[in-house]
Amino acid sequence: MRPVEPLNLGWIFRPERADDVGEHAGKQVRFVARTTDESGQVELVLTDGTRVRAYRHEVVPG
Repeated sequence: MRPVEPLNLGWIFRPERADDVGEHAGKQVRFVARTTDESGQVELVLTDGTRVRAYRHEVVPG
């Protein structure tokens, strides 16, 4: 059996986002929370330690 390669996730934003997290677009993600809040967002921890909230569809393989 072949070993499984780890999957790196990159985070991108949809253009209609109007909050102040656009500066983090394209950064690598270290952690994605399993549960969503009332707005449908999850907490992300980026590799630089920054914590942000995003929609699951904003986290894409990369």
